[in-house]
Amino acid sequence: MEKNNYGTSTPKTTNTLYDMNRKLSKKFIPTRTILHTDGIEYTSLINANTFKHSLENSFQENPEPHCNLHMNEVINSINTYFNNLTSSSPDLISSQKVISLIKKINPRNATGPDGVHNKAIRMLTINTVTYLTKFFNKCLILQHFPDAWKIAQELMLPKPNQNRRLPGSYRTISLLSNIGKLYEEFFSKG
Repeated sequence: MEKNNYGTSTPKTTNTLYDMNRKLSKKFIPTRTILHTDGIEYTSLINANTFKHSLENSFQENPEPHCNLHMNEVINSINTYFNNLTSSSPDLISSQKVISLIKKINPRNATGPDGVHNKAIRMLTINTVTYLTKFFNKCLILQHFPDAWKIAQELMLPKPNQNRRLPGSYRTISLLSNIGKLYEEFFSKG
């Protein structure tokens, strides 16, 4: 280690200004203790349960509507939809469209529960993209969305300028499968 102009130590392996900046700017954020109704909690399991109870209190299930008129309208809409379905096959996805969407995905996005990075998706070979396209087309034909793509990994992020010891001062984000998000792009882009 050697001292720099700012009085801090930098490793001798730092060759570029970029590397040195990255090493010096990384901040260590300690894990905060979360206040529970019983007092301060320290274990991860108790913190997870505290967040669980906080989210359960924040997000209450909507009461079921008891208006029969509204329920009949919903049932009629659903029946009309299913009675008017056509049996024609959907437009299939081309490998070129898959490649163009792969080029547009952000390689720095976080991975979901499947652990597949966008960097890895961007490095797929043509043969692998062909198999992925066939898989997407089979999902379209069978009108199936795989259950593994419906699973989300929940993360709790602190809200800015809030007391980080209170469980209500955190917001949740859901990390989904990147392959599933790529498949969803075909429906959102039309």
